[in-house]
Amino acid sequence: MENKNTSRVVIGVLVVLVLLLGGYIAVSGGKSAATANGASEAAALPMETYQAQYVKPETPIDRSKNVTLPGWGGFTIPAKTKKITQGFEFHNPAENLWYEDWVSLDGTTLEKLVVDSGQTTELSHYLRLAGIQAEVTKVLDADPAYFEIQKTDAGAYTIEAVKGYKGEKTLTVQTDDGKQYTLTLTGKEECYYIAFGLYLEDGDELLFQSGLVAPGLYVQKMEMTRALAPGEYPAYVVCQPYLSDRTTKTNSGIVKLTLTVG
Repeated sequence: MENKNTSRVVIGVLVVLVLLLGGYIAVSGGKSAATANGASEAAALPMETYQAQYVKPETPIDRSKNVTLPGWGGFTIPAKTKKITQGFEFHNPAENLWYEDWVSLDGTTLEKLVVDSGQTTELSHYLRLAGIQAEVTKVLDADPAYFEIQKTDAGAYTIEAVKGYKGEKTLTVQTDDGKQYTLTLTGKEECYYIAFGLYLEDGDELLFQSGLVAPGLYVQKMEMTRALAPGEYPAYVVCQPYLSDRTTKTNSGIVKLTLTVG
């Protein structure tokens, strides 16, 4: 009887060991499979629904007009007087007055065109500035008195501003996707003012400083800081342009000359 009980205990222990071993194998095998196939069994992340080919954004081109500076070889002024009304010339060239057309789409200003500058711009460029990736295939409305529209050999439509105006004009284009866009071109007058400073090279002595001179005008009279004795003086003029706001300076120019006093 005792042997039978012992046998039953041994058998029970063996059964428990077999069950434990089977469970260990099952768990170990499952972990190995998960490790081996983890990359394929892991849930893949969803793709972004709204995707499109990346196109580098278009950037505006600086089409600012360069200032035109006058040039001189020399001045001849009277001696022994500070008030000079002849023999000098401080003028602001008429070329420093011009018109600009500011191009906008749906109220957003994109870029400017300088009138009568010879600059041409692809109309599709303005659409790209507005984030529209399309090519202009037709120009439906443009005033030929103010805008010259041309088509290049490559099929691109370009615009050139040929006449100035004040106010707004519109230009409608059609693109390769069949859509139409209306560009607004706002014309305004723009200019450079110039202030003139006359210096002697000796000690960089300032003899005269003008106020702002408008395009097409000149200084009629200058009162120097002192009268000069007869002779020839190496001198120079500092030409300082200002934008139309009359506060913002642009790059200045220096013109060397001989100041003849007699």
